[in-house]
Amino acid sequence: MRSMMIGSLVLVGLVVVAGGTGARAREQTPRARSYEEVKDWPRLPANVQLGECAGVAVDANGHVFIFHRPGRGFDPAATEKLTEPAVLEVDADSGALIKAWGANTFLVPHGITIDGANDVFLTDVGLQQVFKFSHDGALLLALGEPGVGAWDGKHFNQPTDIAIRPDGTFYVSDGYVNSRVAIFDRRGNEIREWGRKGSGPGEFSNPHGLTFISGTTDVLVADRENSRLQLFDKDGAFKRQWIGAKDAQTTGRVFAVAADAAGSYYVAIRRADYDTQHTGVVKLDRDWKIVDSIGFGRPGDPVFNAVHDLALGKDGAIYVAETRTKRVVKLRPAARKSSGG
Repeated sequence: MRSMMIGSLVLVGLVVVAGGTGARAREQTPRARSYEEVKDWPRLPANVQLGECAGVAVDANGHVFIFHRPGRGFDPAATEKLTEPAVLEVDADSGALIKAWGANTFLVPHGITIDGANDVFLTDVGLQQVFKFSHDGALLLALGEPGVGAWDGKHFNQPTDIAIRPDGTFYVSDGYVNSRVAIFDRRGNEIREWGRKGSGPGEFSNPHGLTFISGTTDVLVADRENSRLQLFDKDGAFKRQWIGAKDAQTTGRVFAVAADAAGSYYVAIRRADYDTQHTGVVKLDRDWKIVDSIGFGRPGDPVFNAVHDLALGKDGAIYVAETRTKRVVKLRPAARKSSGG
């Protein structure tokens, strides 16, 4: 399959530049916004304070799960477990807290994914482990040796994210130190893996996020420090890539990706903490062309500073988790104005 390479993506205000192909698009007049921020969301009790929000996911009920670091930053050397619940279940509409769990369980929360049975998969870069919990927080499976980083079928080294097949097979991006994606059966036995440190096809520099492509068995990887997406078949054979954020001086790194049933992709891009001009979300169509952008210093858009993960709601909303700013931003599809008549 032909590799799709876009040399640079510049998202400043209302300007979108796509290099490599020689294409350039500039908006001459303001366009209607397709998403708007939901203010004062979530609405948590006064005694619940968000820490760095590393992960966000949506369950089968449409509830939003937030995986955060109460009282801690990104500190892989931490040894004391977080005393506050690290997993929050929130009502999508009201933002009210439904349930909290995971106190005295995690060191450095990172990735969260929920499968079709409503079980919750989590990664912890401090514990060097991947977990499967029931929806209410009962431990079902733990992979990796606590606190021991290595590269083999029974160890990870700062794992980042998980993607789960309907048959229970799951993929782990691993991660900050290792440079691979590993596939496990539903019992946690490693089936195969691929990847190594580098910038070539099938190589990674911090595989940070995963998603599956609707209607296929392909897996899409957010290759963070290489500022790109890589698409693979179910066994890890490279198919194509999108390098729309390659130039870190003008754009940013690819932190997370999600795909919807219509074949669109949503990509969280961030150059550096608190760099609002180069941080936000872009939407790609099924041909991997940019069709929308949110943030990036655009007047009237949310001001993003530290995007880290994103998830799609059942109602079309986008949930964006930020670390240093300790928040989750809900974006809902903007109401279309009637043309009258």
